Amino acid sequence: MLKFNIDAASPVPVYQQVKQAIVLDIMASRLKDGDQLPSIRTLAKILKLNPNTVAKVYYGLEQEGYIEGRRGSGYQVKCQKTKMDNLKLSIIEHEFKGFLEKAFSLGFTREDIEKLMRRLLTHE
Repeated sequence: MLKFNIDAASPVPVYQQVKQAIVLDIMASRLKDGDQLPSIRTLAKILKLNPNTVAKVYYGLEQEGYIEGRRGSGYQVKCQKTKMDNLKLSIIEHEFKGFLEKAFSLGFTREDIEKLMRRLLTHE
């Protein structure tokens, strides 16, 4: 079952938080290709949201190719492995670039960073 941490005080809109949670579950393989998602009404009831909000989430996910809606069957995860692999790589690259920018701005050298990475990777 899907788990969500919706923060009403967050500046991120609720529908975006729900959408991000579902995408993260798909990318982390907690939701796999063909898995059935709760109906719009069911998820709205679980999350105490307006069904229109959940419908907006599902519509957005369908437009982006993460899920597929079938009349009478509801929504299922539709993920292409290559698309997910590329998206995961893109996210990690973005995060890593941010890390490197921060490290260099703090005065670390390339050698310092390589040494740190080797140390961290050997202590998994």
